[in-house]
Amino acid sequence: MSDLRFASPEHRDFFLDMMSEARRNDCYHRAFFYVMGIAPETRANIRQMFDFKQDCIEPDGMHGGWQTSGTVRVCRLAFNLWNGYTDPEHSNAYSPEDLFCCEFAPYFMEGVKIRYPEYCRELPPAKKQVEPAR
Repeated sequence: MSDLRFASPEHRDFFLDMMSEARRNDCYHRAFFYVMGIAPETRANIRQMFDFKQDCIEPDGMHGGWQTSGTVRVCRLAFNLWNGYTDPEHSNAYSPEDLFCCEFAPYFMEGVKIRYPEYCRELPPAKKQVEPAR
């Protein structure tokens, strides 16, 4: 976890606080709280988006008056990383094209790496390819 890049000190503090409150320290919780901590608005409204007693997401929180186009993207990605959630009425809004088209994209990639560490490994440097003779 020491190599995670955070958007701000508040993002880091939120992540650590939520992980101390979470029932489990697994890739689902880490990815969810990392992504939800990116924006100040999602940090401030986390209890509308996650039920700590039931340990589950709250999709109804997507309709909060505080939501902006950016925070909706944050919540959609966090929900999808949690359990593959997509809103049936807006399933195409969960595509990479829609989600990653914002200033949060570099941190979204960090969230994906947290959720799928077994697939998001560093690749070896590319070898210089020899051009075929003509």
